[in-house]
Formats: sequence, C-alpha cells, structure tokens
Amino acid sequence: MKVTIYDVAKRAKVSISTASKALNDRRDVSEATKQRVREIAKELNYEPSHFARALASRKTNNIGVITVRYFKTPILTNPFYSKIIEGIEEQLIGTEFNLLTNILNKEQLKSMEIPRMIKEKNVDGVILMGHMNKEFIDMLNQKGIPVVMIDNYFEGTPIKYVIADNIDGAYQIVSYLINTGHKKIAYLAVSKERYSFVEREKGYRKALEGKGIPIDERFIIYSSEQGDEQDYSWMKKVFEYDEKPDALFLCNDVNAILALNMLNNMGIRVPDDISVAGFDNIDLTQHFIPSITTVDIPKDLMGKKAVEILLNIIAKKKEGIENIIFPTQLIIRNSTKERKS
Repeated sequence: MKVTIYDVAKRAKVSISTASKALNDRRDVSEATKQRVREIAKELNYEPSHFARALASRKTNNIGVITVRYFKTPILTNPFYSKIIEGIEEQLIGTEFNLLTNILNKEQLKSMEIPRMIKEKNVDGVILMGHMNKEFIDMLNQKGIPVVMIDNYFEGTPIKYVIADNIDGAYQIVSYLINTGHKKIAYLAVSKERYSFVEREKGYRKALEGKGIPIDERFIIYSSEQGDEQDYSWMKKVFEYDEKPDALFLCNDVNAILALNMLNNMGIRVPDDISVAGFDNIDLTQHFIPSITTVDIPKDLMGKKAVEILLNIIAKKKEGIENIIFPTQLIIRNSTKERKS
C-alpha cells in the first residue's frame, strides 16, 4: 500500500498540515519538526504526489506548448516544428520542469476557447508555437500566465518572442536567384495571415526593388489554409500567363517539395527549365532529388531560447528576458542553376 502524507503525520505525531509544511520547508514550522518529519518520510519511503506539491507551492513544474492544427496532418509531425520541439525538450533536461502539449483546432482558435492546461492551471508558463491571431494571444496573456511566442510576432506586443530574420533570409535567397540570372521570380505562399510568410514577401520585394527588377504582382500568389496541405493546384496559377517564371521561391520547404512534384507532373525540369527555392532547411531538403536550395533557420536553438526566456520570466529574473531574432543563412543546392542572359 502506498504511503501517504497521513502516515507520515501520524508517525511524527503532527497534523497533516504541519507535515506538509515541513516537507515543503515552510518558515512557520520549526527546524526540529522539519527534521523529524523528513526523517520519518525517508524511513517510510514516502513520495509526495506532484499534485500535492503543486497545491502547496502553487507551482506545477509544468510548462506548456500550445499550437494550432490548420491541416489534416498533425502539426507536431511538421519537420519545422518538430525540430523546435526537440530544442524545447533538450533545454528542459536537467530542470525540474515537465513538458505538456496542447494542440488546438481552427474552430477553438476562432471561438477564443481557453486551452485546458491554462483553464485548469496545470502549467506555470506557456510557449505559443506558430501562427495564432492577435486577439487569441492577447486573451491568454491577460490570464496573467507567463507567455513566450515562437515564429510569431505582433507590432507593439508586450509578449516576448523568438523569431527568425525572415526578411533578410528571403532577401538573401532572392538576391542569389537574381545574381544567377533569374529575372522572373515568383513567390508562392500559404496564407497571407501568417507573420513569417508576409515577412518573406517583404524580403522578396526588397531584393527585386534593390536590383531594379519590376515586381509582377501576378507572380505573388497566396493560397488558403482551408484545403488539403498536400494540394498544389493553387501553385499552377503562376503558369496561366503568357509570361512564365524562371524561378519559384516558396514560403517554406514543405511547399518547395510540393512544387517539385507539381513541376515533375507537368514535365518541367528542375533546375534545367526552372529553378526552385524554399525556406527553413528541413532535413529532407538535402536528400530530395534534386536537393533544394533554401534558407537555414536554427530551429532547435529557437526552442531552447524560448524555454530559457520563459523560465527566467517564471523565476522573475531580470536578465535573459529579451526578444530574440535569429539570423538566417543561405544554403545553395541543386534545385537552382545559373541562367545565361
């Protein structure tokens, strides 16, 4: 039979409340009583429950990761976010904190439903991973729980965030395409609501404008997040015009892979007929045929840094609670080639 706090209190001849206070090192219990209760607890092999400790200390020693599922594919299997989760888990090793995850669907986000882990006060702080609207995030922040965002940002937000330099990353890769002779570069992205994809469009425009290349608005196409994640029919719109692109810049690597499949089905050769570039540098890009030119984001470091910031907020430390913008790096592979003018 499992030993309870009642057994410890009975053996020590103190109340259950005193025994609990002694085990939690409360100041209103004498050192002699603390020592006696601890010795008896050790003798009885008493293991306090996590729930009991949480009630006593008003801490759960849990942090939560909340994200939203927009497509049929589970978001935690997305190679971009799974790497961030790896970083979060690694940073928690050796700490007293456990990791809980809560995946919301689009309907819960739209109805402003409070995630269960927050409603039931099961976490000491949360990391919000990926795209969520400002109203929902503001609502969570008003609950008074420490919050850090990854891969999301709103102008003027008081919430700490960890993001990549999306504008510079897009500027690097589009500048590379221009410098290798491409003049008709299309930008294809999923959802204009996503902060990171809109920022990448800004970098795309900056590169074209900097080189004096007119921007063809027909070559900037966003799809809806209402459909199937594996559907690439929306990408085909860029080929409906008499003037065809000589390069496709996709908002991320998952869509770059879909673009390669689409072009293969259309009989268009990559990179001989058209170049394709992605963003994120997920592991699969280096093994795909052809391997994909992309922009590297230190995904695991983003997860680690978010945990570091959150734990400092929970501990009410002043240092180490700054916003972080990680630099990006151009990775050149075989899906792009130099075009002769």
